[in-house]
Amino acid sequence: MKTTASTVLGLAALFASATTAAPSPVSCTFGTYRCTTPNTGIEICNILGQWELVGPCPSGTACSDLPQNGFELPFCTATAVHKEKRNGRPGNGSPGEHCDVAGQYQCFGAYAIQVCNTSNVLEKVGDCPARSHCENLNGIPFCVASV
Repeated sequence: MKTTASTVLGLAALFASATTAAPSPVSCTFGTYRCTTPNTGIEICNILGQWELVGPCPSGTACSDLPQNGFELPFCTATAVHKEKRNGRPGNGSPGEHCDVAGQYQCFGAYAIQVCNTSNVLEKVGDCPARSHCENLNGIPFCVASV
């Protein structure tokens, strides 16, 4: 009886401590992103509602929230003075030219898609497949079937 009573008391104490401990507070909404403090990287809210580092920004960049398709999203953008345009024809928005919004995608001509990279330089993502062309749908470029 002595062993049973001490076991019951031990289990009761364990249960009481487990039920009185407050759960850790949720500080964010799962799947959302933000810049770290200071703005040296990007974090994501994990399944437990806690901020987790996605990764640091590359050298010469800092995290800032930029408009993207109707939302404000964190991007690592160049902090240095922009270099001269390179590898492109002025005014055509060709790969290698300066762009203002890192992470923004756009059509490159009728048959390819390009993105503004973290150095604020246009970079070709790829060509559209045969019998398709680049078209903006709700402000986002997609390769769609040509009819």
